[in-house]
Amino acid sequence: MTQTMKSESFEYQVLIREGLIDTFGHMNNAKYLELFEEARWEIINQRGFSVGEIMKNGIGPVVLEVNLKFSKEVRLRQKITIRSEVETASAQSRTMTMIQTMLNEKGEPCCVARFVFGLFDLKARKLILPTPEWLHAIGLNA
Repeated sequence: MTQTMKSESFEYQVLIREGLIDTFGHMNNAKYLELFEEARWEIINQRGFSVGEIMKNGIGPVVLEVNLKFSKEVRLRQKITIRSEVETASAQSRTMTMIQTMLNEKGEPCCVARFVFGLFDLKARKLILPTPEWLHAIGLNA
């Protein structure tokens, strides 16, 4: 039987700077993905899963699918918080889902992203089951 785990919730704060804004005066849609990725890297780096470790061990995270839902504009010089947590994960499954929510200063969701991701073996070029180190890095206590 597969046991589903839920992660800790992580928060990452960002000030929206000029390079993120498009000609409509709000954040460009592609920049949302960049900030969500930045927040994910911050989580795993703080928990010992750095690029150096990925290169040394030959395994690292890979995004397989993403869905974004935009609900409020994000504008220049707004302070936003990205809340991240693993929604579904199992030590017996090669794929997991993470929900990342971008919140404005009032705590209102501006964008919700759902990522399907896994752990990728760089030598074998395939998904592998999550290691204990990876589960810890994404906030799961296996």
